[in-house]
This record gives sequence, C-alpha cells and structure tokens, in this order.
Amino acid sequence: MQLSHIIWLFFGVLLAYNLKLYMDSKVQYDIKIDGNSISINLQGKSIGNSGLEVACKQFQDFVNVTKLEANFNLNGLTNVQTLLLTISRFKRLQELNLQIGNNPIGNSTASNLQALLIQLQNLESLSLGLDTLFTHQGRSQIIKSISEMKKIHTLQISLINTDLGGNQIDMLLPIAEMRQLKSLELILMGSNLTAPSTKSLQTLLYKLPKLEHLVLNLYGNRILVDGVDDLSAGLYHQKQVKSLELELYFNNITSNGTETLMSVTGQMTNLTKLHLGLEFNYVEEEGAKHIAKALGNLQHLNDLSINLASKNFGYLGYEAVLQAIEKLPILDSLQLIIGINKCGTRGADLLKKVLFKQNKLKTLVLDYTENYIGDAGASFIGEGLTYQKALEYLKVTLNFNSISDRGAIDVAKSIHSLKHQPKYIDLRLSQNKISDIGSKEVLRYLSNVTKAVDFLELELLGTALTNATRDDLVETYKNLKNFNFIVDTAPPSYWDEQ
Repeated sequence: MQLSHIIWLFFGVLLAYNLKLYMDSKVQYDIKIDGNSISINLQGKSIGNSGLEVACKQFQDFVNVTKLEANFNLNGLTNVQTLLLTISRFKRLQELNLQIGNNPIGNSTASNLQALLIQLQNLESLSLGLDTLFTHQGRSQIIKSISEMKKIHTLQISLINTDLGGNQIDMLLPIAEMRQLKSLELILMGSNLTAPSTKSLQTLLYKLPKLEHLVLNLYGNRILVDGVDDLSAGLYHQKQVKSLELELYFNNITSNGTETLMSVTGQMTNLTKLHLGLEFNYVEEEGAKHIAKALGNLQHLNDLSINLASKNFGYLGYEAVLQAIEKLPILDSLQLIIGINKCGTRGADLLKKVLFKQNKLKTLVLDYTENYIGDAGASFIGEGLTYQKALEYLKVTLNFNSISDRGAIDVAKSIHSLKHQPKYIDLRLSQNKISDIGSKEVLRYLSNVTKAVDFLELELLGTALTNATRDDLVETYKNLKNFNFIVDTAPPSYWDEQ
C-alpha cells in the first residue's frame, strides 16, 4: 500500500472517531440518580448502539439500584445487549420501567430479554415497552416468563402498533396465572384488534384475581359493539376495581355498545378514579345518557376524566353528562374533553354551574375545541374558574370558538384573579378572532401571575395578530421566567374567509 493511501486511511479513521465523539457530545444524557433510583429518558434521540453504550457506562456501577426507569424508544437501536447486561447487574431491583420499542432490534434479542427477566426475581413492579418488536413467538416467550415472576404485583405491557389480530392476543393469557397481581395496564393501541380478539380480554379479566387498578388502552382498533360486549362481560368479574381507565377512541362503538359498557361500569361502586375515553365513536345522545346514569351510581369518585369529542354527541348528551357531574361528591380532579359538540353558550353556562359546585378541584382540564361558545361562553367559563379554591394544575383549551377580545380577556382576567394560583397553567386560545389589543391585554393579565406559578403556557396560533404586534409581544415577554408563549400570525384575508 502506498504511503499516501496509509496517511489518508489514518486521517479517515481519525475523522470518524472525532465525528463519533462530536455526535456523542450532542446527545444530552440526562440521567437522574437519587439514592437507589435511576431515571433516564432518551426517547427519540437517535443515539444508536454506540450512544446506548455511552449511556450505560454512566450508571452501570450503581449495583444497589432498586428502581430503574429507562426509556430508549425510537433510537435506531439494533443491539441492546449492553443495556440488558447492565440491568442484570442490579440484583436488588424491585421496580423496572424499560421502554425499548420502535427500534430495529433483531428477533434474537427476545430470548436475551427473557433471560434477563428470569434473573430479576425480586421485581415487584414491571413496565415493559415492546412496541412493534419481535415475532409473535418471541413476544409469547417474554410474556410467559413474566407470568412466572411471583413477586410482581404491578404490571404494564405496551404493544403499540403490534399486530395482535386473530388469536395472537392469546399470548397475553398467561398473565392470568399471576395470582398476586393488583395492578394491570395493557397498552394495545393500533394493534389490529377486532371483536373476536376481545374474547381473550374477557377470558383474562375473568381468570385474573381481583385487581385494584386496571388500564385498558385499545385506541385505534375495531372492536365494534360485539367487542364492547365481551369487554363488558370481563369487567363484570372485576367490579371491585377502584381505579379504571378505558381508552376506546376510534373503535366504531355505538350508543348500544356504550349502554352495555356503562351498565357494568355503573355497578363498579368502589371506583374512586374513572377515566373514560370514547372520542370519535358513535356514542350519540342516548349513549351519553347511559354514561350520565352510570355516574350517578359512583358516589366514591374523586378523579374523573371523560373524553367524548364527537360530532354526533349533541347538546342533550352533553347536558346529561354535565348534570351528572354536578351531582357527584366533591372531586379532586376533573378532565372534561368535549370538543366539536356544538354545545354553544348554553353549554358553557352549564359548565359554570358545575364548577360552582365542584369548587375544590386540584386538577382541572377543559377542552372545548370547536364548540361555538363565543365571547359570552368564554366569559361563563372564566367565571366558573373563579369559583375554584384549591387548583394546582389548570389547562383550558378554547380553540376554534369564535372568541374575540372580550371573551379572551375575561378568561385571562379570571385566571389572574384566582385566590389560589395553580402551579401549572396552560391556556390555548388559537384560531379565534383575537386582535392586537386583546392579545396585549391577555398577556398583561397572565404575565402578572408568573411569579406565583412554576410554569405558564399561552398559545395564540391563527389569531388576528399583526406581525408588528407579534414581534413586539415576543420581544417583551421572551425573558419572562416560567413563561412559554406560542404565537404566529394569519394573513389579512383569513378572517374574510371565515
């Protein structure tokens, strides 16, 4: 080989090495170590295999770890053997949250992960993210190993966008052998589940010992009415559950399916927490009335979340649900996501009355996107906020509601006047007719509360702001502590087209 070729080869290797060091330096390895607890979140950082090795070196010597949270989703990983070997050193591990989904990891790694789980016999809590990973056989082996871990009482399995159609969902059935299980979360979003698939979920819920906490996230499947019937039959055998979260968005569920589901939910009288996600189904007004009837039986609730954003929901359904919430015992947390229902000003006035009764909320999330509430409705919601005495977390979304300056200012003024200021505030007023004058006033009121909060965010996208005012506001508030301002402008013709 000629000397010149050797020199160029040397420089090529040196360049590659320095490039690697440079890329590693650009990744923020935010690892938090608190006593015997380690937390690392590198989701979507594209660190690759070499980056994973760098991360592991930073915590591999903490052999007395009892709790590990590691999120490496979406990182271009093909080999996680270093990570698995590092975790195997933690013989005292009791809590493990390991997310490695959406990486091009080979199927052979399934057996390596299975071997790791066999070693971790002190685990009491396991959260495992396997989104789109491995073959059916590999996943089945892992689930079988988990089912034989005798100390686990808290289990979460995430299989997002993993094909579980047909009888492939049967691989979850060994979980029923975990007699000590108290908490189960199955995240099966977009997993090709149909009505026949829910037979396995029914069997699992029937065979499981009595749970206290249950989460079933079936977002974006096609279980239809028959699937809801099977799911409800399974829930019938878990009526003692205290915390229930059902995420059933985009499943073509009708009012009949809602009736079956809520007839069982209404019998779960020990519930203190209910999160019900039925967004973009065919619930309709009759289905909403069944939800309202079930809520009337749940007199121990302190945490309620209802997502019924759907164009076929209607005002009467909205009214039934809101009246039921008003009659509940005093809640600690309320999330009400009822977008695109055209509840209008009357609906906002009804919400004000609910907030007058439910006035000791610590968490309040309201999403009234595209409900045509106008300025009067915004003022009603603002007035409802002023009744709150204990808020710690507040998020209000009023996008696409034909709100102009008066309504926007009333909401901001109400937040400003809260006697007990929340630590977290998120206000979204995008796609409304808020002008330069209104935007300045909204910001004036909200900027005055930033000293009392940990974080405040204001979103004003697609409003009637001019470029000059936008630039002025951004410059004025860019250095304000604990404040995030999201803004753009719309062309002058925008509002003429509305």
